[in-house]
Amino acid sequence: MRSAAQADLAKYERALHRYFQIPASSRKTKDREKILKVVGVDNTLEFLTMHIPLWEVKIDELLDPTCTDMLPISISHSYVNWVRGAIRLMPDGARVKIFSSKLKSTGLKKAILQLLSRMTEDAPRDFEVTDVQLVEKVHKDTLFRVRDEKGKELSLYLSRFGCLGEYIYSGLPGLVGLPVLPVVHHVTPQGEEILLKPKEEGVNIYLDEGVTASRILREWTWWVEGAARQDALGDCIGTALRYGHYVASPGKKVFMIDNIELFHLNDTDVRIFEPIHDFLPRKAYPDDQGKRDALQARMQPDYDKVYRDQMRIIVREWAEIERYLIQMRRHIRTYTGEVFEKVLANVKARVFEKR
Repeated sequence: MRSAAQADLAKYERALHRYFQIPASSRKTKDREKILKVVGVDNTLEFLTMHIPLWEVKIDELLDPTCTDMLPISISHSYVNWVRGAIRLMPDGARVKIFSSKLKSTGLKKAILQLLSRMTEDAPRDFEVTDVQLVEKVHKDTLFRVRDEKGKELSLYLSRFGCLGEYIYSGLPGLVGLPVLPVVHHVTPQGEEILLKPKEEGVNIYLDEGVTASRILREWTWWVEGAARQDALGDCIGTALRYGHYVASPGKKVFMIDNIELFHLNDTDVRIFEPIHDFLPRKAYPDDQGKRDALQARMQPDYDKVYRDQMRIIVREWAEIERYLIQMRRHIRTYTGEVFEKVLANVKARVFEKR
């Protein structure tokens, strides 16, 4: 970390320590003005007097170095956009200081280094946070950028929602030859559960505006193949949310992201899913039924062939899959609330289902 930024952060952390020595019931507006000035907020009184219920309490929660949360309000709360907007109005450097002050006491620094070691060939020994943004996604609430000692910068997500499901899923694709983004599951000393993951690179096949008809016609063969292989695993493990979860990377691999809903293997379970061989033709030719049907007729046989091939791989690797699930049995029991043996039996039945 650059010495000037390090000194600035150390100054803020000393002031923060003094601030939190004041009992919560005794903290005054002037105390909050003082700490906000140190963190880099210019119009402190204007910031403090925003018309948000319990706003000063929320500010204390935001500044708390023992809490990883940069959005101190439930995402289902009616004022969540107001709070998110207020924090976004802070200078960029202020958000960086606040987030950086949380790294040590929460164990977040060690967890980030662990993720970086899985993302890069040369595991960094240190890093500095260079940017922090709040994003409007249920399963990704903080996007931050880090720079290691060699100057390499990487963007990471900190998620506080659906962490356990995504962590359980993350160990499965690699067992059956599928690409997967690394994740780190971390429970802070204070008991917070979080998930760290890299910001995905590439195009979101279902959601990005750049998925035009010409691009679909140019790329669909490997998109369909990648999605079919991911769907085979998803069907076996019961992933329920897939629309908007397929990312085509620059390296021509299709990743499944944000796999937070697992083990939905009953016929009555709700799934948000549209097969890629239906979606892409409709996207390419929304007003031409004939062309849409013709493209779908080309895609589906390819999809079905690759899907069957991936299922054969999954069956072949079942012993490894079963071993992994047994290793994760405590997490799976916590996640599902069901007897582990029942969950495992459901997965096995799906893998070896007659087709």
